[in-house]
Formats: sequence, structure tokens, C-alpha cells
Amino acid sequence: MYDPLNDTELPKAAPRAGYWAGHSVEWPASLNQLPKTTDALVIGGGYTGLNAAIELRAQGRDVTVIDAEQLAWGCSSRNAGFVMKSTGRLGLKHWHDSLGKDVGYAVANEHQLALERIRAHVQHCPDQCDLREGGYVKLAHNKGAVKALSAQYQFLRSIQQPVTWLDRQQVADTIKTQHGFAGLKFDDCFAINPVKLAASVARQAHQAGAQLVEHCAAIAMQRSDEGWRVHTARGEIVARDVLFATNAYTTQKLFPGLARRNLPVVSSVIVTPPLSRAQLAATGLKDDYAYMDTRVLKYYFRLLPDGRLLFGGRGAIRGAHAESPRYAKRLLAALHASFPALKDITHWDDFWSGWVSVSLDDYPRVMQLDNNVFASMGYCGAGVSFSALAGKRLAEKACGVPLPALPYYQSNLKPFPFAGFRRIGQWAFYHYGRLRDMWG
Repeated sequence: MYDPLNDTELPKAAPRAGYWAGHSVEWPASLNQLPKTTDALVIGGGYTGLNAAIELRAQGRDVTVIDAEQLAWGCSSRNAGFVMKSTGRLGLKHWHDSLGKDVGYAVANEHQLALERIRAHVQHCPDQCDLREGGYVKLAHNKGAVKALSAQYQFLRSIQQPVTWLDRQQVADTIKTQHGFAGLKFDDCFAINPVKLAASVARQAHQAGAQLVEHCAAIAMQRSDEGWRVHTARGEIVARDVLFATNAYTTQKLFPGLARRNLPVVSSVIVTPPLSRAQLAATGLKDDYAYMDTRVLKYYFRLLPDGRLLFGGRGAIRGAHAESPRYAKRLLAALHASFPALKDITHWDDFWSGWVSVSLDDYPRVMQLDNNVFASMGYCGAGVSFSALAGKRLAEKACGVPLPALPYYQSNLKPFPFAGFRRIGQWAFYHYGRLRDMWG
């Protein structure tokens, strides 16, 4: 699999990966020829880039979106479809405690806007992107995790967030898992088909007048009298502004200002064959809910509308190993540990991986890197909802619109120290996480 830390270009004509790619989806027409000039060039045709294009058009800008592969080829088509009211790895309590309650409330409001933006996109999809509105449940994976989860619940209730506490019996009444010692349910979160969501946003961008060009990798860029001259796989284009919306898929050599600012991490997913009625009864699984646990190295899962179980977690460290069946086998073993009633499932129907962008300080940025060069990245695996709003904010920043005075918009991502050793640090963290999850 393509590795953004090691590979200089993406694979040619690679199809979208996994279960979601098999669904019938209407995509807008892509241009056969790259325009010679554009006011704003968006590099990356996923959630962030397409939302940026919509806002740029609303601001009256001429915009071209290019993607090295098909639109939404990266994590916009590889995620699990969890629409959560958060981003990064820092909770609302962190912002309340570190920057004060006014900033904390403002961050919560920004997350709410992101959620509402996804709901608006869902309404543009004929089948509402296979929307499932039961909520998102964070499960305490052992007894030791209950106290911290309960404290999070108490805090969220104190700031009027719509959450529900589930004790162990209430969890058991909902789902029969070995790792459900308590649950924190986020009542207004939901799940969708991520490819249908991406296609809905792409259609809106196209209808707004954005020019979309697929299989058009950006190779190099240099200043010109008109702004930036970008060399692509389909020729050159001159743009006044360049907006990077490639997140974890950003190559290291295209723009040096981005090279050390994120750690691309593999997340992998398996999808089982459809569960039988007996298996559904034995697990209590229903397709209304999305679940994630409290481990350091988290697992996440949801029952899909056709009765299959999607189960995901960390994957390989390097892209070269990401498609190895051993990582699918690890996920299947974790599934069995969570649901002993499913031990007779011995194979998977789908297995795929994708890159998520982890920032050094655990939260994303919408930032300006240079004159007329902007970027959004660092969602830390929690970007389905926030990337939609981040794309809008990215476009606003490029247009000179003042952004809310929030941490996401007030500084650039910090570079990783000793960036060449990021993978070694990741390997060490995984070993630490396994020990914590085993004994903590």
C-alpha cells in the first residue's frame, strides 16, 4: 500500500478500497483536461477538499480540485462512517481546563457545527447515505476504565452535552460483549456510508461550479508571477492560491513546509459475512449504533445495514505491510475476544486499510504555510465530521475571512522532532499501548 513517508507518488489508477466501494454511487463528471489557470487550486478530493471547494465557490472564487486517484480515494472512502462530535485526541474537558470555559464552550459549538454540516450533506443524498441514528457508544473495555469514563460523562453532562450513561447491566441489555463494563452514549452522533457521503459532497461541489479533475497527482510546485505553478500528472496549472487537503496522504516532497508536521498511521478494517439470526441474537448487535472502546489501541465496530459486522483497529506500521493478512487475522482474533458467540466466523469478506493523520500535540490545524498556501490536517482518526467544517474554514482562511478564535485555527502544526525516526516512536508507542491495554 502507498506509504506517504516513503513513496514519492501514489499508485496509478488504483480503485477505491473495501466494502464501501462496492456500493452503487453516482459521482459527478470529472474534467478530461486540466485547466491552464485557476484562482484556487485544491489538492485532494476528499471530505476536506470538496467542502473547501463548495465554500470557495460561495465566496465567488474560481476553483479546481485535483486528486491523484479517484475522488475520495483516501480515508474519505476507507473510514467506518462514524460521525462523532469531536476531532483529534483531546476532549472538551482539556480545552475547558487549559484555556477556560469560554473557549471550551466555543470548541463544543464548533464540533456541533461540524455535525450539522454532515447532516446537511446527508439530506442531499437520495437515500440519506444509509443514515443510522442510534448514537455512538464509548465502551469501558475493563473495570479500570470505568472511573475515567464516568468522569467524562459527568463533565459532559455539566456542560449540557446530550450524553447517556450506561452501567454494566444496561450495556449488557444492549450488546453482549466481553468488553462492556460501562458505556458513554453520545446521543446525537450517528453513522453513515462514507462513500455515499463523499459522493454527495462531490455532487454539491460540481453543481456549485467547482472543476474536478481525477488521476491528476500534484508532482511539484514553484512560485510564479501569478502565484504558484503546479506540475501535475496531467500538465501544469497556475493558481493564485493552493489549498492542501491531502491530510495523511500528503507526500513528503511536494511542499517542504508540510513534510514533518504529521505522522501517517494505518487503521485497518475487516467486514464479516452477514450474521445469522442466531448470531445477531447472541450478540445483541443492531445497526443503529456505532461503538468504540477505551483502549489505548482502540477497536471500533458497527453492524452494517446488510447484517455484516465491520470491525477495525490499528494496522501495520509501514504501508508495505498494510495489506498482509496477518493484520486481518489480528482483527478477527480481537472480534472473537469481544464476541465469543462469533468464534465460528473464520474468514472475512472484506479487508482494507487507510492512513490517518496524527499530529504531534493531538489536535488538527487549519493553517497558512506560506504566501497563498494553506492546509488542513491532523484529525487523528476523528475527521469524518470535522473535516467537513475544516474544509469550509480552510476556504475561508484562503479568502481572508476571520476564523473563530479557537486552537484549531490559531497556530500551525508543530513539526515532529527527529522526524526521520517517527516510525520507531510509533513502534514503541504500540508496545506501550499493548501493555497498558493488557494490564491497565
